[in-house]
Amino acid sequence: MQNYLELVTAVIQQMKKPDSPCRNIQGHQACYLSFFKYMLMNDIPFSMEAAVEWLELMKPEWSDAVYASNRKIMYRLEHYLLFGNIKAPFCMTEEFFLCRSGMSESFFRLAYELEEYYSVEKNPGYYWNYSVSFKEFFKIATSMGVTEPEAITIDVIIEYWDKYCVSLESDLRRQNSVSAMTVLMKYLHKRGDVPRCYSLALFNGNAETLKSMKIASTEDVFQPSSSIEVKMDAFLEVLGNWKYKDSSLNVYRNDFMWYFMFLEINHIQHSEESMAYWESVSFDDPKHTNSRYSLSDRRHHAVRLFDSFLKDGMRSNRAYKPALQSDSLPDWSRNILAGFVNSRRLDGMAEKTLVMCRTAGCNFFSYLEKTGVTSPEEIIPEVVQSFHNQDIHSTPEAKNAYSIKLRQLLRYMADEDLVPSTLAYAIPTTCAPRRTIVSVLSDEAVDKIYEFRENASSPLELRDIAMVMLGLRMGIRGIDILHLQIHDFNWKCQTVSFVQRKTGTAITLPVPTDVGNSVYKYIMQGRPQSADAGNGYIFIRHQAPYVPFSDGTATCKGALKRVLGSYGIELPAGQGFHMTRKTFATRMLRANNKVDDISNALGHVRQATAEVYLERDEDKMRLCPLEFGGVL
Repeated sequence: MQNYLELVTAVIQQMKKPDSPCRNIQGHQACYLSFFKYMLMNDIPFSMEAAVEWLELMKPEWSDAVYASNRKIMYRLEHYLLFGNIKAPFCMTEEFFLCRSGMSESFFRLAYELEEYYSVEKNPGYYWNYSVSFKEFFKIATSMGVTEPEAITIDVIIEYWDKYCVSLESDLRRQNSVSAMTVLMKYLHKRGDVPRCYSLALFNGNAETLKSMKIASTEDVFQPSSSIEVKMDAFLEVLGNWKYKDSSLNVYRNDFMWYFMFLEINHIQHSEESMAYWESVSFDDPKHTNSRYSLSDRRHHAVRLFDSFLKDGMRSNRAYKPALQSDSLPDWSRNILAGFVNSRRLDGMAEKTLVMCRTAGCNFFSYLEKTGVTSPEEIIPEVVQSFHNQDIHSTPEAKNAYSIKLRQLLRYMADEDLVPSTLAYAIPTTCAPRRTIVSVLSDEAVDKIYEFRENASSPLELRDIAMVMLGLRMGIRGIDILHLQIHDFNWKCQTVSFVQRKTGTAITLPVPTDVGNSVYKYIMQGRPQSADAGNGYIFIRHQAPYVPFSDGTATCKGALKRVLGSYGIELPAGQGFHMTRKTFATRMLRANNKVDDISNALGHVRQATAEVYLERDEDKMRLCPLEFGGVL
């Protein structure tokens, strides 16, 4: 009883202070004394549980006003016991007492912390609007064995949805309970108790979607998104540096929140396996399935891109996991191929070479499967030769290249004692060369390109025609055009100097006036402000990220197709931007330029490389036919 008397004395002393708003000291003393006598008569120790039972026991004997006053007096006593002050709000029911609240002490204290936070930082009315929902959540969490805010998981939020929100008959009350959870989780994230994504767990009916994303997993990781969500901001900062718009950044942020919630609902770490699970989840509306780039595609791509950032800092915004042809091979051949590709990787081969090794191996093993070969022992020279004979490629050079990779595969298998060491000799070492006449743009197509140049006005049109003019009028390869930088041009001398990507040799070329004007006009009127990575480059992407194009001439080919396509002219099958270079060389030849001059203009290492263009000078070719004498 001594502790009770000391507690009561401390409360009375607090009330006697000049700044205390509580003045009914006699009423408090009378109430505390009555409860003290009750404990003595019944020989029970002090507890707030006993105090609440006493209030309920005496309720029939008191008027409503006396009962409400005494309940408030005892509530102030508990508040002092918990918080060391008497600034307690009005107590409406016995559930306001900790002993009857169904909450852990930590959550009970958190409820007062929230009330103070809203009264100081926000609108106090918001707390009372959400307080019932806050306390219902705290009760549910406590019933699940979660007694501290930092121990909350997304499962508690889903349980709150199932047990409380769904039971509410009014849509307005249900929406209020969801809003309460959103603001509560934002507050707890600010405190460092829960991951950021928890605030979206119930928004817009997300709870039901999350429940459908549950998978069978042996992991049980606590708040798995916490370790990577802090890196999301760094990722978005990179996109910001690439000049992505704020609206795009918000889309990515939302996509990551969904992935983080997926990790949370399944308690799994971010990994290749988790991404594979993630890519099995569909977010698309079955009613709208015709989109080329669906919501699911975008969200799966976003996570692959984020994973690329986590691994190597993300050098490009292109991240995908293509389905491998080798995935469909039988186990025995798939394992052999994986070992072969890995051995080539350890030899330091470039990624493009590894892709060719994998493709050559896939084609070979797929053929073996079709012909009934089920083990290395069944691979005989006749089978290898049969595959080689039916393996069709567009050029002899391509067939030779793939044959080399197949011989390497057979030698690897021989080193592993899977096939005889002589089996690689079953593949011929050469193929008969094939030569085709080069394709060039027609005079009509060239005229339309010049017409397009006169009318180009939009940023994309200015970029397209500048690229095409560099190829058509100067014979520059597409790959070199994409890597041209502003300092490569000497505008005073009307020249451009650069190192050719294909040959590694430096070259300086005169810049025709129409080409220089097209490039200058694009720079001044069409080129957007670039990201840091695009500084100095002439040609950059016109959609975020505003960076240089990756290696390859697909961009230049696209420019040529758009320019010609505006006049209904299509590129011949199998032809690309290289036609502009062939056209440039052919037109030089028809203008009576010497072959060595053409070779120099094209940057060829050997003059013989330019001789292929002789075939396009039809007028001069007619001057040198062989006579039929001795033939007939």
